Amino acid sequence: MPQVSYFHVDGRSREEYLDSLVGRLSTIKDCDIVAVSAGFDRHKRDWGGLLTTNDYETIGKMIKDCAEKVCNGRRYAVLEGGYNHSVLGKNVKSLLIGVM
Repeated sequence: MPQVSYFHVDGRSREEYLDSLVGRLSTIKDCDIVAVSAGFDRHKRDWGGLLTTNDYETIGKMIKDCAEKVCNGRRYAVLEGGYNHSVLGKNVKSLLIGVM
């Protein structure tokens, strides 16, 4: 029977946010694909005010590593949010570098 697991990353600080993601990714043991709804509105210069552009590359690498371990590397991301256009492109590029 097909199943979907959903996880919303939470955290009041940058460290809590990244730790929450690491914790959740470490619980995934088997899946067909890792799908990411990539929101960039948590950037320091967007309304969320937490993450740096480099953090998005780190997050991308975490996703890539998880996917390589549990589903032969199958992964994708879709753009969800990010409202400060002066940093959005840099953040998207950073995530893509990480997941590739």
